[in-house]
Amino acid sequence: MSAFTEAANEAAEAIGHWFSAVYDDLYSLAKASDRAIRDNRGRRDALTDKDLRAIRPAAVGFLDRHHVPEAAGIVLPTGTVDAERGSVEWWRRTGENDAQRVVFNLTPSAAGFYDFQSLEWFTDVVTTGEPTIHGPYLDYAGMDQYILTLMVPFALDGEPVGTAGCDIEVRSLETTMIPILRHIPADAALVSKRDRVIVGNSGRYLVGNRVGDLPKGALRIDIPGTSLGLSLVAAEPLIS
Repeated sequence: MSAFTEAANEAAEAIGHWFSAVYDDLYSLAKASDRAIRDNRGRRDALTDKDLRAIRPAAVGFLDRHHVPEAAGIVLPTGTVDAERGSVEWWRRTGENDAQRVVFNLTPSAAGFYDFQSLEWFTDVVTTGEPTIHGPYLDYAGMDQYILTLMVPFALDGEPVGTAGCDIEVRSLETTMIPILRHIPADAALVSKRDRVIVGNSGRYLVGNRVGDLPKGALRIDIPGTSLGLSLVAAEPLIS
């Protein structure tokens, strides 16, 4: 095995380990949120928005354990809490051991309605029961930041009802991923299942660009341990 191939395989392993740790903890977030909601609801049959607020400690705890994600929480479809709209209980990091609830426009008849139930990160998980990663895409808040949304199934009282997950700004992910990619003596990038660059170690691979066909001698390695369709690509640097 060449040094180039060995370095690429080691990078893929490190990236897979990082994502696996985050997803393992997202499943823990889902379970903790379920317990918190049930404890808050008590013997009542109907859920309320106030019951959902009980997940705050679980969301803040997740964000404290992972410095890259910027927000975390759960997402529930129409009918779970309100017959007319879905529910997004989402908490954004504001400082150490603290977070602020993010408010979305979830009224279908209102301007600026956030129709999350039509988005892949929600529909894919609800349909398949499998974790997913969506992005990079420009954030809903309109701040022109590239975002990744990571989601796992969320069950309430043992019944699958929605998703639990987190948002990651790509620029924050770069602080972890670029040092890994720079160990590869080549132009390299982490690539989504849609063949879009998530993070690259050179100007050859820019965030959001499609990779396309690789040149002769280039590598494409599946990121292990995630089942998310992520891959690492690496090619000899372009000669200027």
